[in-house]
Amino acid sequence: MYISADGLPPETLLQDYDLCIVGAGAAGLAMAKRLAGSSMRVLLLSSGSAHDRGRPTAARQSIYRGTLGDFMQKVDPIFLERSRLHMHGGTTNHFGFWSRPLDPIDFRARPGYRDAAWSLTLDDLAPYYLAAHEFGHFGPFNYDDMPFWEAALYAQPFPPQPGDALHGAIMHAQYEESLHDFQVQFDAELRASQNVTVLFNAHLLRIETTEARNRVTRLTCATIEDGAQGRTVYVQARRFVLAMGGIESVRALRLAGDLGNNRKDHLGRGFMVHPLLVNAAKARFAQPVPLSVRGFFRDQQVRLMPPADGVSDYTPVHTPLVNPEHVFDLCVFNAWGVLVPTEAALEAEGIGNFRLILRFNPAGDAVEVNLNWEQVPNEASSITLNPSQVDPIFGQPVAHLDWRLLPEDKRTAVRALDICADYLRSRGAVDWALLTDLRGGAEEWSFAPHIGMLETGDHHMGALRMSAHPDDGIVNPDARMHSVENLYVAGCSIFPTGGFANPTLTIVALALRLADHLRAT
Repeated sequence: MYISADGLPPETLLQDYDLCIVGAGAAGLAMAKRLAGSSMRVLLLSSGSAHDRGRPTAARQSIYRGTLGDFMQKVDPIFLERSRLHMHGGTTNHFGFWSRPLDPIDFRARPGYRDAAWSLTLDDLAPYYLAAHEFGHFGPFNYDDMPFWEAALYAQPFPPQPGDALHGAIMHAQYEESLHDFQVQFDAELRASQNVTVLFNAHLLRIETTEARNRVTRLTCATIEDGAQGRTVYVQARRFVLAMGGIESVRALRLAGDLGNNRKDHLGRGFMVHPLLVNAAKARFAQPVPLSVRGFFRDQQVRLMPPADGVSDYTPVHTPLVNPEHVFDLCVFNAWGVLVPTEAALEAEGIGNFRLILRFNPAGDAVEVNLNWEQVPNEASSITLNPSQVDPIFGQPVAHLDWRLLPEDKRTAVRALDICADYLRSRGAVDWALLTDLRGGAEEWSFAPHIGMLETGDHHMGALRMSAHPDDGIVNPDARMHSVENLYVAGCSIFPTGGFANPTLTIVALALRLADHLRAT
């Protein structure tokens, strides 16, 4: 069911809900879909409107203006507004649903590299990864079945050699708007739902709690009308979920007086993104790389025929479609290959996980290298409030993001590119040149407008990290805040580590797991 807060009488109290989910991005919408048709009475608060597409209104997006620390100011001065969207569907409106699950090593502690680890295992998330995978209409969950993907892509990675530190891996993307915009994909189901109510134009202003601050009692929300704060709406529910993204969820807790902070002051600390060097290095080959190898690294559309019996293998379809409507019988998305390190190489080197995209020239005798890697959790990388600047709609202090890197992050980039250079030289590369400057300390890089500038992967993670013990994080393995018995967090902020994979598949998997937990309890 869809309703809009600006159609309610002022000071309306919405109550008798089993669950209130704050935020209608990837996590919030995934939970709402999972719970649709259940016996739970669910209220989903969306800051946008049912018709949102593309970009938010200027008024809504202005709430995301904040301030940055010196380092992020040099890397990306518009990061807070550019990397997130304040609208229905959230940032699913401007992403291609690049997907790959985290690797097993990403969940474990890495002595000598990082102590952080998940209190879940890959096996715990496996069924939810499978369910999340279906959101992208990605067909079989078989990222490591290289023979299948060689057939689907009509290509194969470089032939393996003894002692290789790198190997090929597959990534997916979904560029179809009706699928990657979650609010479009789930519109009809949620609109018709009898147990899920989506309340539009509802902006969380305040989280109210018991005097002991161990239970949420009510949310105060407000509308935006004619570009200014409108009417107030109150929400009561048995349980609440913050699904507002990796920065705004922290801001809401900060505005509630650091609600849920632990004795080690972990709230808002350990904020991570994936550091990114789009133009990290280039190489030239004495002879053109075979077209079949170059094709493996090319982003291309994949068409798969689902099995008629529902259990057999998917079949790649390469022939032209005589009738365009036949495309509706197929599973259609994009896929390509990347280079990633072996577990043995990561352990031997003591560095973070990483991913290399290779971009070949038309002749096939030159390649540019794109590097994206795992950031070490860093307590000095933090989200706080800046009381000297308020948002222009509700007059609340804005978020202040102070993103920081550590020497380990610099070393990962240096060694990843060294390993890539050795790998390509063993495949015939005769020239190798860095396009970025990797000299100096943790925060010394090439910055814009340099061609090899450091960028961010827009993947907010880690500032409300999951932990088994309250002293080590903010939420428990069920995503409930350790110190607030009816408040949960869904989304990227609960990641203890980041790996290299784009986080949305893991975000959705965790959201589905949380939805099942709430329904079961």
